Amino acid sequence: MDGKKTLRKLKKLTTRLTDRMEEMRDLMDDMEIEFEMMQKQISILEKNGPIVTKSPAEEAAVLDDVDIDEEEDEDIDLENTTAVFVKPKF
Repeated sequence: MDGKKTLRKLKKLTTRLTDRMEEMRDLMDDMEIEFEMMQKQISILEKNGPIVTKSPAEEAAVLDDVDIDEEEDEDIDLENTTAVFVKPKF
């Protein structure tokens, strides 16, 4: 009886591991694509010459605008949402 129970648990574990490995493969594929896109962008920027930087005052103005946008995004009415994602626990 113990052998069957152990075998059943091992099969369940291998199924779980297979699913996790597939998720990791998908993540790695996505990361490789993003990495290649970043490399292409870097080579394009290197070909076009130096990047013109903004003055500190201009950068601060842009950052202030970003902070305002982020605050607006935080106001989400959860009562009116149709779907809530809950990560399954293993």
